[in-house]
Amino acid sequence: MPKEDHYSGLSWMTEEMKNHLLQRDKIVEEQDMDALFALDDNSDFAIALHEILISRYENNSNALSPIQLNLFLCMHLENAGQADHILSFLQEWFPQHAKDVANALNEIGAIKSAELIKQAVELLPKDGSWFFKSADETVQILMSKIDREFSGYPDGMLRDLYRKYAENNRSDI
Repeated sequence: MPKEDHYSGLSWMTEEMKNHLLQRDKIVEEQDMDALFALDDNSDFAIALHEILISRYENNSNALSPIQLNLFLCMHLENAGQADHILSFLQEWFPQHAKDVANALNEIGAIKSAELIKQAVELLPKDGSWFFKSADETVQILMSKIDREFSGYPDGMLRDLYRKYAENNRSDI
């Protein structure tokens, strides 16, 4: 399917919207950092940056700088919290980074979120087994509460923190 037709099946989408998304897609495809940082909308910026970081991670999971990895982990954790549950990130997607992600959240300025994730990590089984296999009802309720609080954006919109952190560390992006 040609790139121009990528959004053609969406009848509700205006030409202006299609062009906007195609522009963002081009930034991602070319990994054009100047164009990325020129984006006005923090949502567009966060989406494009996340896609760029995913591409880099998929090409070589060890190639991300510490700054890039912080953003990558925070963005994936946010997605898990919004789409499913923070346990998806902590036990399925990136269990090897379960403890690192709290530090990453602190680094981007999401202090309250970092504290919640530290609490969640403390509730995980020490042997790495599945949470629901050993957690009693009280612990499950606590984990659900932490998930809801994290998903409620206690530090404000993370896309704004991503942008500020990326701007402050532009040379490492």
